[in-house]
Amino acid sequence: MKRYIYPAYLLLLLITSLSACKKNDPDYFGKTPTERSTAALSKYQTQLTSAPNGWKAILYPNGGGIYLFSIKFGGDNRTTMLSDIDAETSTTAVQSAYSIKQLLAPSLVFDTYSYIHLLSDPTPALPGGNQGSGYSSDFEFSFDKMSGDTITLIGNKNGSKLTLVKAATAAEYTSFTTGTSIVFDKLSVLRTYFKRITIGGIDCELNIDKVNKILSLSYLDGNTNFKTVSSNFYIDGTTNNIVLSTPLLVGKTSITTIEKITGDAVNHTVNLTVNSNAIQIKEAIAPLKYDLTAAATFFNKPSNGAYWSSNTGFTVDNVSDAYKVSTIPNFGFLLFYPAYRPTYSRLGFISNNAYGAYGPAPAASFPANGKIVFNNFGSFGTAPAAIAPIVKATSDKFFDPNGYYVIATGPKTYDLVNATDARAWISFY
Repeated sequence: MKRYIYPAYLLLLLITSLSACKKNDPDYFGKTPTERSTAALSKYQTQLTSAPNGWKAILYPNGGGIYLFSIKFGGDNRTTMLSDIDAETSTTAVQSAYSIKQLLAPSLVFDTYSYIHLLSDPTPALPGGNQGSGYSSDFEFSFDKMSGDTITLIGNKNGSKLTLVKAATAAEYTSFTTGTSIVFDKLSVLRTYFKRITIGGIDCELNIDKVNKILSLSYLDGNTNFKTVSSNFYIDGTTNNIVLSTPLLVGKTSITTIEKITGDAVNHTVNLTVNSNAIQIKEAIAPLKYDLTAAATFFNKPSNGAYWSSNTGFTVDNVSDAYKVSTIPNFGFLLFYPAYRPTYSRLGFISNNAYGAYGPAPAASFPANGKIVFNNFGSFGTAPAAIAPIVKATSDKFFDPNGYYVIATGPKTYDLVNATDARAWISFY
């Protein structure tokens, strides 16, 4: 058997080289890892603070939607921020702390509560967010790419994407977040749930999900197949144009941007241009095509197996929570329990995590036209005087004799649209 004997000087060399591999010893680049990390963080800090007019930020939360921010990063590790979340946040700036840290990668961290935290607030802080996670957004982001005046970052927890673009002027910075409220206000002259628009000679049904920022166009492809194309969007306040994240193809017309949007409050129409062609959106009181099975599916298959929930009750003429159910003391949500009893359902007003001892008992019927119609089977009690008008208005609308179109808006979400004039609807999840 051969025996391998290593010279002592080789063993000594090996031990010496291993002992030299310490964390902060210089490497082949002439700097220690700590020095290189510090230099990288300093570079990012300088980049963020060297935008005199601030940054236009576009956030794509992992949970959906697109949100805009105007952000200035100060050398004192403070930010000033605007957002298009609502009309107030688009013009009222807030300050908060930020830092540049070496986490798993060099990261931008929004340290104290700001508008950007609203999208990951578990309460949730915004309508449409999920309990416990909000919009599954982030407030810690790793630097991904830097190119010219653009920085892209990726959320450390949920993978949300954040893009920063230097604002060219102070006016561009302040106007960037205002477009969403301005354009939504113009669109609000359309009072009906259903909206018609003709693109390239094709009649389309337009749906704009303001919460999740999704624009959808549905049309009859070949007079039989009902086709829907959808894209996330944001509204650039510097131009007040709707910018689609994915081009939409209707027939042979490709749509990337919707421009020159104006509302006509007298005729309840909206004028705009697509590819330089003038187009008008009009009100409609019925869907372009209706699923006759949707009402029965809604009634028989609640999202959690028992009941449906609504956070805001009815929208009427584009006014969300028109009957103010959310102002009921300690209000949680409005509940529709289809199979509460074999012969009737329950429309429950949940407050203090329990049914209020009031509200109607609807009995549903399903006519051949595919709608759902509710008749008043009885009551669960008399509402307190302070909230009686809210309960009565909600109940009366629910019992409209013309019933409701039932529109599936997702795998487990439905809108009930009043069939009288389509100017009232309620969203359930």
